[in-house]
Amino acid sequence: MSSSPRKRAVPPGVLIFLDTCCIVGAFATAINQYVPMTEPIWPSVRENLPYLAVMLLVWYSAAFERGLWSVRNRQDVVHYLSAVTKAVGDACVICVFVMVLFTRGALNQVFLVVFCLSTLAFLLMFRFGLRLIIHKLRDFGYNQQRAAIVGANVRTRRLIEVLRSQQGLGYTLVGVLDDDPGRASAIEGTGVPYAGKIEQLEGMVERGEVEEVYISLPVRSCYEEIQGIAHLCEGASAPVHMVADLFPMRVATSRLMHLEDIPLLNLSTIPEAHGKVFMKRAIDFIGSSILIFILCVPVPLIPILALLIKLDSKGPVFFLQERVGQNQRRFKMIKFRSMVTNAEELKAKLLEQNEMDGPVFKIKNDPRITRLGRFIRKYSLDEFPQLFNVWRGEMSLVGPRPPIPSEVEEYSWSQRRRLSVRPGMTGLWQVSGRNDVTFEEWVEMDLEYIDSWSIWLDFVILMKTFRAVVAGRGAS
Repeated sequence: MSSSPRKRAVPPGVLIFLDTCCIVGAFATAINQYVPMTEPIWPSVRENLPYLAVMLLVWYSAAFERGLWSVRNRQDVVHYLSAVTKAVGDACVICVFVMVLFTRGALNQVFLVVFCLSTLAFLLMFRFGLRLIIHKLRDFGYNQQRAAIVGANVRTRRLIEVLRSQQGLGYTLVGVLDDDPGRASAIEGTGVPYAGKIEQLEGMVERGEVEEVYISLPVRSCYEEIQGIAHLCEGASAPVHMVADLFPMRVATSRLMHLEDIPLLNLSTIPEAHGKVFMKRAIDFIGSSILIFILCVPVPLIPILALLIKLDSKGPVFFLQERVGQNQRRFKMIKFRSMVTNAEELKAKLLEQNEMDGPVFKIKNDPRITRLGRFIRKYSLDEFPQLFNVWRGEMSLVGPRPPIPSEVEEYSWSQRRRLSVRPGMTGLWQVSGRNDVTFEEWVEMDLEYIDSWSIWLDFVILMKTFRAVVAGRGAS
């Protein structure tokens, strides 16, 4: 068998070394900017070395998790650089968190800001330049992978369009194989020829004419053919890609895992990043603890608001409502009472005035809201007690808002996926229009958050929420 050797763009070891050089260069840049010309540089280097060590360790973890060291990473440039940016953002946030948690001294804020920004700039420039060079080489015919597609149908046509439009991915499509020549009409006009029946694939692989194979056959009716192709390619060390339409469902991640000798296709509704999930919970616990202390002692907003609510109208200070949390577990969400005590009874009379589509109920100028309630809702002050829900682990600082049980009963199965993560005090929809978005758009934002979640994204949402609260763009 004379198949050509696998052509790697950049070995992972080289990428790790060059990434390390970028971060060390960013560290040197930060030191150079921080230390005055008249002072010796080495004491500052020794003092700030923990920042470098933590940043390197967290970057290695984030880059590995996002597949940024994979020699087969064929994302387009935008998604690739977005993944790099998110990984750097995660590394910076976790670096700050670790330094706050494990060091006694004050953070060197100026140095840290320059270090983080320099790390982002250096890694983005290096990765973009590297990607540009690889794509240019592929445009000139270097580092190309000869690929064949098995199965001619509508999905094949769409696959060809995507692969041909992404020249930088480095694929040369040699042809489409199918046992029924009549189905070749599905690929007419694509520029990819019909290469014959599936049985010819073996000879093409052995002669080195095909190095990668895409399978676009219906699984249920072509199981044996797919199994034969997989075994053939396995023996020739040719990667096989299945067009994944096994189930008409939207999932955050899918990966192949093994239980001893049993291969399993793992479909997960949430991104599987256990380290970052633990870090998110740690940030929630520490953050809510600090905020509860600040709002109760140095800046006693919680006691003051409780007293004002008691003086403003009859009824309890807090409003406890049953909500649906992660994995449909129910809990009591705590808010400052901003409505009259019989608000739930009056809701039935106001259903015709509902301004939201779907199962959610919201109206502007709600007559059930008290005088003080209108003010605290405008600035989201009624949400402060939910910090106790965050502290107890029932909620998170950032995540989809927890719905009431009657709303969940009207959810479709796809919409229930927003219940797969811990609900939050704020989320994408709060900083993207709030009441001005439809229910479908609201759910899409929540699913987008779940699919693209990162610690950096949480940080961005918190900053946008802070600006919205200060501007008084709270709930009506």
